[in-house]
Amino acid sequence: MLVLLFATGPARAFDWQVDVTPAGELFPALQLSQSPRPRADGVGDGDGLVSVRVRGDDLPRRLKLRIDTPGLLRPVELETRIGAGQRAIDLHPRLEWDTTWLRSLDATRSQPMRLALEADGATQTRRVDVRVHALDDAPYFVREGRDRVDLGWAFAGYVDPNDPVVDEILADARASDAGFERGSDLHRVGAVWAALERRGLRYDAGDPALSRGPVVWSQRVRLPAAVWRDRRANCIDSSVLIAAVLERLGMRALIVLVPGHACVGYRTGAGAQYFETTLLGAVRGRDGGRAATNFAAARAAGHARWQRVAARLDGRHGPDYALIDIGTARAYGIIPIGAGERASRPSPEATPAPAGSSRQRGLP
Repeated sequence: MLVLLFATGPARAFDWQVDVTPAGELFPALQLSQSPRPRADGVGDGDGLVSVRVRGDDLPRRLKLRIDTPGLLRPVELETRIGAGQRAIDLHPRLEWDTTWLRSLDATRSQPMRLALEADGATQTRRVDVRVHALDDAPYFVREGRDRVDLGWAFAGYVDPNDPVVDEILADARASDAGFERGSDLHRVGAVWAALERRGLRYDAGDPALSRGPVVWSQRVRLPAAVWRDRRANCIDSSVLIAAVLERLGMRALIVLVPGHACVGYRTGAGAQYFETTLLGAVRGRDGGRAATNFAAARAAGHARWQRVAARLDGRHGPDYALIDIGTARAYGIIPIGAGERASRPSPEATPAPAGSSRQRGLP
């Protein structure tokens, strides 16, 4: 957490403190995957990643906060009145990101954030240096001092069942499999797998890790359009893409995180099925039989993987092990980043709900 304290002149005995968390880093993906919602612990509908705390025995009766930094659609403004005798207030502004600008970033960018706090007509301006991360940079764990923050739900933000790529995958699966609509869940997942194989999607063994602590753990998650265009995906890229298709089909999608790896699955009445996406494109060619062979091998490898790690999927072995239930994440208010992009436009598409962790105990 970045903390800056500023004292005003003698007319008013109060301080104001700027918090940018984690550790002065801004991850727009965290904000875009959460719906705007009023906060019970202060003023504003921001996510708390940027906040201003005002404390003192003689607070001004009126405050107006303005924040600007490159990449915003417009400067943020937040205004409030303070009751007589009140000695503290927290301001939680919501940053409205220009997602076109964010998509142009291919690396973390250091830049100034400028804040202006107007108190009873007198304005103070300050500058805070922050680091803005690209849209595909997903933080999943934070350790600050004694605090441990599980952000595994962030991956659910990249699972977008309404992405145009999902439409293309399902159109291919339905066109190539006459029994798709009436088939079992496993049958339909197999048809989706075959559609990915026909596209020529192959496993990319590159390491997606961007940071492995000591404060922030994060990794790159390529967005569906890039995966579809380049026909390559590492384990987390393919896991979130397949999870998006499963969610679109009404299935309870799951993503398993283990050290340096991820796989995808879905909940069934008897437990769960898991699949190793490293086997995508393992056998070249468009033959449906080969795709079916790959799918069967991926299912067997996914089950074997789960058996090896299930005991650690208990929520106590972060940041290395986690089972992310996409449905649970949605219940906590985590929305697809694509929906978050739409929510940042002039006519927001909001679904207020409290955010929280989506990590669950392992399923059989």
